[in-house]
Amino acid sequence: MPKPSESDTHKRIRLAIVRLENGQPKVVEKGRKISVAAVAEEAGVSRALIHKDYPDLMERIRGNANKAIQRQRDEKHDKLKDERAKNRQLREKIVELTEQRNKLASKNATLELENRRLSSILESKNVTVFWGKPSE
Repeated sequence: MPKPSESDTHKRIRLAIVRLENGQPKVVEKGRKISVAAVAEEAGVSRALIHKDYPDLMERIRGNANKAIQRQRDEKHDKLKDERAKNRQLREKIVELTEQRNKLASKNATLELENRRLSSILESKNVTVFWGKPSE
């Protein structure tokens, strides 16, 4: 039994979907998301006609819209994972730098105490300073 031929309108709508999927529309602007309105405009038919008479093509349009939403969600999820990884690295760097700062502050405080001790010894009257080679 021969397959019934595709109507001209069905073919125009189907080809409009294909052009939009491939990013090569003739009527609507490139990059426009695939929707019933975009397909209807590209095919030169009304949105109501697609809704009413072509449920198979409606499913294809909805499927493309769902794929686009899924892709967008996946892209955002990947970006969020990347940002969380960066955040984790920066927090680790903060901990590392904080530890380094604390060690340096401790070392600085120790050196200040030593400096004060030596200054007080120098200021006392019973000290003679030799400016020669330091002893080992």
